Amino acid sequence: MNSLVKTGYIALLLVIALFIGVSGLRAQEKSVLTLEEAIDLAIENNPAIEISDATVDISRAVVKNAKSAYYPQISSRLIVPFIGRESGFFLDQLIYDFGRTSNSVKSTKAILKSRKFDKESIEDDIILSTIISYYTVLSESHIALAMEKKVVESEKRLEQAEGFYKSGRVPQIDVTKAEVNLGNAKLEQIAANNNLEVAKVNLQTVMGLEDSFFNFELEDSSDLTIMSYQLEESIVQALGSRPELKSLEAQKIAMKAKLNASKKEFYPELFGRTAYRFEGKGAETPGFIAGVGVRFPIFEGFSRFAKVEDSKANIKRTNAELRSTKAGIVSQIKQLHLDLEFAKQNINVTKRTKESAEQSLNLARERYNLARASSVELAEAEALFAISNAQYMQAIYNYNINVARLERATGEIDESQEQ
Repeated sequence: MNSLVKTGYIALLLVIALFIGVSGLRAQEKSVLTLEEAIDLAIENNPAIEISDATVDISRAVVKNAKSAYYPQISSRLIVPFIGRESGFFLDQLIYDFGRTSNSVKSTKAILKSRKFDKESIEDDIILSTIISYYTVLSESHIALAMEKKVVESEKRLEQAEGFYKSGRVPQIDVTKAEVNLGNAKLEQIAANNNLEVAKVNLQTVMGLEDSFFNFELEDSSDLTIMSYQLEESIVQALGSRPELKSLEAQKIAMKAKLNASKKEFYPELFGRTAYRFEGKGAETPGFIAGVGVRFPIFEGFSRFAKVEDSKANIKRTNAELRSTKAGIVSQIKQLHLDLEFAKQNINVTKRTKESAEQSLNLARERYNLARASSVELAEAEALFAISNAQYMQAIYNYNINVARLERATGEIDESQEQ
């Protein structure tokens, strides 16, 4: 009986240990993160989005505040003692102010619209940053793997040089050169691994996951779709779609409305007042009064003149910003078209180099299997292929990044990701 109990106990422990081991392996498994998922995480978690949302909410509140002038303004005043002083409830209602309030409301609405375009621009920037960071991680991964192969080759060459030296076939200087080459290869490997970790941190940061460790496998693919873009069409599309330009146009409308509102401050304001007074001059007994009044500004220390000058200066600055931004966009698109063409040519060159290196690797493997090639020759072929493959993949990633940059420049990056 005791033997059966012990056997069952041991079996239970084995089952528990196996379960824990499998759970641990599952926990260590890295989930595959696609580019679309990375973009969704960035849009959801990046603090810049939250900041832009708050900015829009602030502008929305400013609009409500400007509209408040259309509503009755109710106040109360209670003064003790009452003698000679006015106490009661008062209601003032704006009747007409020559468009001062309407222009103020129009200005705040235009600013709100501008802030919404700013938010759109920030989202586009985050999408672009995510794409760049995503492809950079993939690119650095291939480079790190290539440097690892290069270290293996250098180690093999050092072993070969040491063997030849011991047999008297080469001088000591050949061993020293092999050691130096190995040291340089290891330094390149360290730099590549460091660049990979930095790229991972950048992707993690743009996705808003600063407190998490990088536990993702990125979707790596050599599939390539060559896009066709026309320079003039890209420029027209950009000038009509860029949220930055739309934001500046909205600011221009806001500044013009603000200028009109500032000019209207030189005009009188017609208002109505209703009050219930407890005590005071003209109200010996409690009662209601009502009437229409006019406020006419006479002198306020030149503040109204300053507001007009400020609005004119803001309009001038906004017009200059519009011209400058448009010129910058046109220049940017021209440069991006050149970069895209260069990226295409780079893909063709690196593809041929990779194919050549792949043929050499296959030949080296056949020769090695037939004992006609040394392990050094095989390691050299593997390192050469890894490096040429990394260059080819990097060329593909650079092309995809340039496409994303051009789509961002033309204001189409949102649509391209949705598709």
